[in-house]
Amino acid sequence: MSLNIGSSLRGGFRRVANRNGVVLTLAYVVIGLIWQVAFYSAFVTWLQGSGVPATEVPLPTIDVPLGVSAIVALMSLLLLQVAAIVSIRTFVGGHTQSIPAEYFSRNMILVLINALLGSLVYGILVFIGSVLFLIPGIIAYVAFLFMLVYIAVEDENFIAALRDSWNLTRGNWLPLFGLLLIVFVVVGVVPGILSALVSFVVSSVVGPAISTLVSGVITLPFSLLVLGILAEAFVQLRDDETMPKM
Repeated sequence: MSLNIGSSLRGGFRRVANRNGVVLTLAYVVIGLIWQVAFYSAFVTWLQGSGVPATEVPLPTIDVPLGVSAIVALMSLLLLQVAAIVSIRTFVGGHTQSIPAEYFSRNMILVLINALLGSLVYGILVFIGSVLFLIPGIIAYVAFLFMLVYIAVEDENFIAALRDSWNLTRGNWLPLFGLLLIVFVVVGVVPGILSALVSFVVSSVVGPAISTLVSGVITLPFSLLVLGILAEAFVQLRDDETMPKM
């Protein structure tokens, strides 16, 4: 049975549009704000060391040593990855009112390491496929789409997760590509328009630095929606795979 694009979109929205979705969105926004300020602070401090005046860079920063801002940026980036893992576990599990405590701790270090290594390998595979020819790159992107889901939900290592994602998506590459196309258009266009409008208003009121910060935060809730849609598609394909064949 092929993936149902419509139900994946509707189901993905339902998995996010609830109490847990609001809590996770707020967590994303807070961590994302911290990451942006720390990253921009480290970047501007580095530019100052290179002789570029900080006043020429309209970015939200705080005056701290480069080492401090770099460490905070790295830690907050890792926390965003942890938030993604917790979100995937929550959405796949179908929890709407509370998040099980184990989702924050269960094998988190190993899961985080495999998620980072797997994302690197995933990117390399897609890059190689795209360099060789566009179609293999697209196939790699779609075929290994659920690697992170298997790592987060099943606590698999990234090699097993790549293999299982390939097996789960086989026969559904075209529907999944269609789903991703719709998601990327919506997630790319809507946040882009909102970001431009908000940036214009905020920039005229409080300045371009805060505008940059707000613009970056706007995309985070949409990233969470993508995870919800992927969780719905994963559950749909997984349940279909385990159903007894008549």
